[in-house]
Amino acid sequence: MLRKDMHGLTVNEALYELNVTIKLARNRKEKLIALIVGYGASGKSHKIKSAFIEILTDLVAKKQIRDYILGSDLDLFNPRYLNFKYRDLIPNEVKRKANPGEIYIII
Repeated sequence: MLRKDMHGLTVNEALYELNVTIKLARNRKEKLIALIVGYGASGKSHKIKSAFIEILTDLVAKKQIRDYILGSDLDLFNPRYLNFKYRDLIPNEVKRKANPGEIYIII
């Protein structure tokens, strides 16, 4: 799993880093990316998370990534998690400590 922390970046910087990280993951033949975006308490990371969700939704629609899931959705009773067909790619230690400040991308 490739992990990238987006704390302290502007939205534009974070979007650039997202693009670079996806390319790097493909080059390394990684199947999973963990993006640390934070909880949004400062207001800055909430904007990053919102921008990422918009971009990732578009990338899924264009079949440029397989799917993504928010850390806050990693709950055994969450319908998004239950219907997420790539949940076996998420490591168990991540599932046990679901983090709403993270986004997981399936390449």
